[in-house]
Amino acid sequence: MSDATLLHILIAVHTLIGAISTASLVYLFVAAWKSKNPTKDPLLVFALVWPFANLVLMALNGMVCPMQDWAKMLTGQHAGWVRDIYWIPESWLRIVPWTYGPSYALGAALVFWRLWRMRRVSPSEPAPPRRRA
Repeated sequence: MSDATLLHILIAVHTLIGAISTASLVYLFVAAWKSKNPTKDPLLVFALVWPFANLVLMALNGMVCPMQDWAKMLTGQHAGWVRDIYWIPESWLRIVPWTYGPSYALGAALVFWRLWRMRRVSPSEPAPPRRRA
């Protein structure tokens, strides 16, 4: 297979990974809003683990996505940026490592805060009413 073909495969896989990562982050906030329980929702467990695994992988690589390194290797370019995902502009991709972590931390904290609130109320007591804004 040629390097150009491998680069297109890499870009397609990275685009899929980016879409799954974005959906996972969105689902964390939806799950927190709806008070989903991680022990009963396998999709929420995935949404908690997937971004964490991505962050660990990027942290081990100096907060640079390993796919970027592979794209540079396939194009022979060693400096600058190489397109390694289809639909996100370069200016946005540069801030992903620095916004992804705090967004994930906030979403996970909200999920666990809601879980803590759900467990704090015993099953025999009614849940406190939600306040309307």
